[in-house]
Parts: sequence; C-alpha cells; structure tokens
Amino acid sequence: MTIDNRKEQRHEIPDPCRKYLAFTVKQDQEQVTAVIGNFSRNGILFECSRQFTAGDRAECCLRVNTATPREITFEIRVRYCYENKNSFIIGASIHAISHDKWFDAFEKLFDMIVTRQEPT
Repeated sequence: MTIDNRKEQRHEIPDPCRKYLAFTVKQDQEQVTAVIGNFSRNGILFECSRQFTAGDRAECCLRVNTATPREITFEIRVRYCYENKNSFIIGASIHAISHDKWFDAFEKLFDMIVTRQEPT
C-alpha cells in the first residue's frame, strides 16, 4: 500500500474538463502523453503508458487548451508507480514550477470551472 503525504487540497480532474488539458511527461528524451487524475501544489497523480521507478525525475508540461493557450512546465520526482491494466499509475512530487503565479491562477480558475460543472 502506498502512503500519500500530500497535505494540500487536491484538485480532482473531472472527465468533462480533460478536453481542455494536455499533459506530457518527458524523461531521457522520450515524451509520452499522460492523463492527470489529480494535482495539488506539491504533488500529482497521473496515468500513462510508460513505467517509472520510485526516485525517477522527469519534466512535465501542462497545457491549457483555450483561446489563449497557456502552459506550465515543472519537474517531478516519482514517489510510486504501479501497473493498472495496460498502463501505469504514477504519484509524484512537484518541483521547480516554471511560473508559480500562473500555477496559482490556474488552480483558482480550475476550481471555478469544476464548480460550474457540478450539478446543482
């Protein structure tokens, strides 16, 4: 069983919001597309076709597909990785965010989008 140490609020990514996000992970010049499960200020959970080992470092790019696309790049350190059917679930800590202020704004905007998506 994996122990999760994140203390910050997690932002789950609902299916209707996924079409607005493009997420890639790059390690050793190999870049793969991934799907974010959730994120917080210091951690991320995602699924992809590549297997990682605890301690691996990689570079990630999160792009918001809107009229004025924005992207954030950051480094991760893999905490755990396990196989799930034909893919892998990876939990990682986030380091070296390219635009801290934009990440903060993204977090707030994301909360607003999710709130609008929820049924009343």
